[in-house]
Amino acid sequence: MEGEEKKKEGVSVKELEGYAKKLRFEIFFCILFILASLFTLVFWGSTLSIFLAGIGGIISVFLPTQIENLSRKMAHMVFSKEGTMQVIIAIVAFIIAIFLAPIVFFFVGLHAGKSMLNLASESSQDDGGSAT
Repeated sequence: MEGEEKKKEGVSVKELEGYAKKLRFEIFFCILFILASLFTLVFWGSTLSIFLAGIGGIISVFLPTQIENLSRKMAHMVFSKEGTMQVIIAIVAFIIAIFLAPIVFFFVGLHAGKSMLNLASESSQDDGGSAT
């Protein structure tokens, strides 16, 4: 029995840190969307958030290049900052998700419309442009 390895129970802090570092974007966006979803029901009601997501989608279908450029500039601005400043920006994003949740859904709509347009364009080119 001494030769058998001892079963490990639980997860160490170091393993959690490694997991969080590896999946930091996924964790950030999940928390952001959870906060925005909960607080939009508390403060705003779902109607405004759905409406703004739709408006964002419509805008991005007509201006996909501009939305893409804006998204890249925002990401570049965040990732060009040092780690402490990135944490502060994340905290501000969480505060916006709590108190101005419909804004989060507007940006989700912007990205969703752009992504759907790109997917449709790529798929139609793969099919040789046929509509059927």
